[in-house]
Amino acid sequence: MTRSKGIPEDETPSFEKAMGDLEVIVRKLESGTQPLDQMLEEYARAVELVQFCHKHLDTARRRIAQLESVRSDGTAVVQEWDDQAPVVRESSEAPSRRRKS
Repeated sequence: MTRSKGIPEDETPSFEKAMGDLEVIVRKLESGTQPLDQMLEEYARAVELVQFCHKHLDTARRRIAQLESVRSDGTAVVQEWDDQAPVVRESSEAPSRRRKS
């Protein structure tokens, strides 16, 4: 199975490459100079890249959450990596400014 533009699935781009490709596609779409069929193809590729980037960021968030675990003596808490673990979501609420007793 291949992705659009003939890129094999086993040649996964880096996050940075995917973001760069996405920026190029957005500029093309914003210009409005391409034929509709080509713009639709570019849009479909952009959706793939956005999904790839979101997955990559979710994985990074989980890894960061693991790295933030530190014992009171300053040593890191090492946890087994679970790629299937639920994604840590940021709260949309502002943090409380009150001190906890």
